[in-house]
Amino acid sequence: MAEFLADAAADTGRPPAAFFPVWRRMSLQLALLTALGSLIVVAFTLFELPLDSRLERFAALGLTLVPLLLWAGISVYPEFQFYRPRRRLVGVAVVSALTASALGLPLIEDFFRVQEWLPLESVSQRILGYSLTVGVLDTGLKFLVLRYLIYPQALRVRSDAIAYAFAAALGYSFYLSLALVARQQPTLGFAALVVLGNLGVQLFSALFIALGIIESYFSDAFPLVLPLNLVAATAGSGLITALSPGLLSGPLSTAGSGDRPLFALGIVVATFAVTLGMVYFLYSNSERREREAYLGSGAADGI
Repeated sequence: MAEFLADAAADTGRPPAAFFPVWRRMSLQLALLTALGSLIVVAFTLFELPLDSRLERFAALGLTLVPLLLWAGISVYPEFQFYRPRRRLVGVAVVSALTASALGLPLIEDFFRVQEWLPLESVSQRILGYSLTVGVLDTGLKFLVLRYLIYPQALRVRSDAIAYAFAAALGYSFYLSLALVARQQPTLGFAALVVLGNLGVQLFSALFIALGIIESYFSDAFPLVLPLNLVAATAGSGLITALSPGLLSGPLSTAGSGDRPLFALGIVVATFAVTLGMVYFLYSNSERREREAYLGSGAADGI
């Protein structure tokens, strides 16, 4: 891999896209999105700033596009200035959105019908119920998208899997947010919670899928590492969905989430922070183990 990066930079005079700062760009996008969402929630939910109802509906629909616009400006466009960019990024996002449209949301609402029996259950029942329905479905569909679009032909370095997983999370969550906002016509503050909440759930599962792909492809990991990461993605999705008001369930009580916007916002911010911190730690640890193994094998060959 080191030779590939060096040869690509020498041949073109430009660094390959493998050098693109995926983690830093992703963190910047989430920070900007969280700041904007927090400002909207505080302004239009807590302080109840007046806004024309028709304008508010258009603004709420436009808000669902903000994560994609930030991603296009901060990640996609700059990356295509590099040599050999990750050309399937947009395709992964589009196919993920179409998958959510054709399979994800219809199965959740028409087959599992979670909105009819889960929101008023106890916390433990909601966590288990969402894990076995929404979590399994969303994780499985995103894994299939990544498996058949990028694995293994589009993987050159570990950060490729992270970049494609982020694209899958953005595309999948975009359609869920768009459908819910268009149908429910919520206030602008509640729409911000829906967008942030959907992205938080999908990002958690997508990044754990990416970790499983990384370990199974780049490392000499035992065969169960990918299924175990899928289980972790499913369980985490169910937990976050059950605790996040403004997505498909209420808050910890069954009283509803309309009067607890700060609770929802806190869960979303914690989800972003914990997800990035946990996944980056595991990702860095995997890279460190590979470097140590490579150096160890080189030293052994030299003896």
